[in-house]
Amino acid sequence: MSRDADTAAPAAPGLWPVDRLLLSTLAALGALAAACHPRPAPLLLAFGALALFLWSSASFGPRSRAGEALHSFAPLFVILGIYETVGFVVGAVNPVRWDGTFAALDARLFGPIIPAWRHALGRPSWLSDAASIAYVSYYVVPTAMGLALYLQRRRGDFDRLAFDLQLTLVASYAGYFLFPTAGPRVPVAQAATALGGGTVSEAVRLFIHTCELNDFDAFPSGHTAISLVFLADGWRMFPRWRVPLAATAASIVFSTVYLSHHYAVDLLGGALVAAGALAGAPYLRRALGFGARASTDPGPTEGRIAGARPRDTPGAS
Repeated sequence: MSRDADTAAPAAPGLWPVDRLLLSTLAALGALAAACHPRPAPLLLAFGALALFLWSSASFGPRSRAGEALHSFAPLFVILGIYETVGFVVGAVNPVRWDGTFAALDARLFGPIIPAWRHALGRPSWLSDAASIAYVSYYVVPTAMGLALYLQRRRGDFDRLAFDLQLTLVASYAGYFLFPTAGPRVPVAQAATALGGGTVSEAVRLFIHTCELNDFDAFPSGHTAISLVFLADGWRMFPRWRVPLAATAASIVFSTVYLSHHYAVDLLGGALVAAGALAGAPYLRRALGFGARASTDPGPTEGRIAGARPRDTPGAS
């Protein structure tokens, strides 16, 4: 069978490592909710629905190209569902709040840097808008990277990126249980005056207030962790994207403190999570059965669309 035929073949049946990672996470969250939450039923239903969706996507995956696409991107929707519900479990499991400790650490470790950061250039409206765009690009950039890899049929790289990102987020959520922290958030009524910006900033604040339901997601900084992971993976997988990826990651990290979503120590925690996830992902991927679709994927340097230029492959200059 030719390489191109291999890359076009449907995925092997069964669960992939990222599926097993997320199903294990859902099971752990369900157990914690059942043991600690005063009203666990809605959470258990939500976790069960997410698990059923992921399991069903794995079942449909081998049947068609559409099924494989659903299976490939199902973890994205599942991790969003986990994020939106995990805060309710965190609040029930751990009553300790770390905001006072981390605010004091910021003052002790960074001193005048933090006020200067939050008032950079006098907080012009254009900078607040740019920082707001950077903050929500956290959702867009990794998704765009995964979509690009999928459309180029680079299934090996796609699987690695997906697993690295999901593992990083799961590790961040574990940190929420250990250090429940709201962050230096500005109340909604005061946000326009304190944070500034124009229509873009207002739209982003509305999005965050409406869609981000987790109140204990400051430490470690998932924005920092994910930015460093997509930069590290993208550096190898997308050589021509290195400069824009680095600029995007830096702008996301800048926005977290500038927009008062995180303490600076949250960023250090996020960097540690990213380093640990990148170091441990290859071993955990193998432990969870990495290679479930290796028989249909010729690998990161071969699994590309027919006729792609050599410099489009990972590691090319």
